[in-house]
Amino acid sequence: MATQQYAERRRWTRVPHKLRIILSGVDADGFNFAEETETTVVSKEGAAVRTAYNLKLGQEVSLCTKENNRVGQFQVVWLGAKGTASEGKVGIEWVEPRRFWGIDFAPEDWGSK
Repeated sequence: MATQQYAERRRWTRVPHKLRIILSGVDADGFNFAEETETTVVSKEGAAVRTAYNLKLGQEVSLCTKENNRVGQFQVVWLGAKGTASEGKVGIEWVEPRRFWGIDFAPEDWGSK
């Protein structure tokens, strides 16, 4: 059900885009972490990323791109369900949106607010 609600409130087109990143923050158990991982899809508002860590909805994480060291603050808005194909993925959304992903041919709706 949470996945359906997330899909219904999606505001921007998602684009499959693998980008090597370093995801860091504090996991659900209170431990600091930093892991090299990747995005699976990106949108104007955020991304889906793979993680080996247990995160909580609403928590903030930092993302640093490996290619050009861009850094951004994101909030966890979706958690992949255990035992499904989305296990190990989280959806993150910008704390303060900006141009970030380096997509040359972005969908039309990314140009509007």
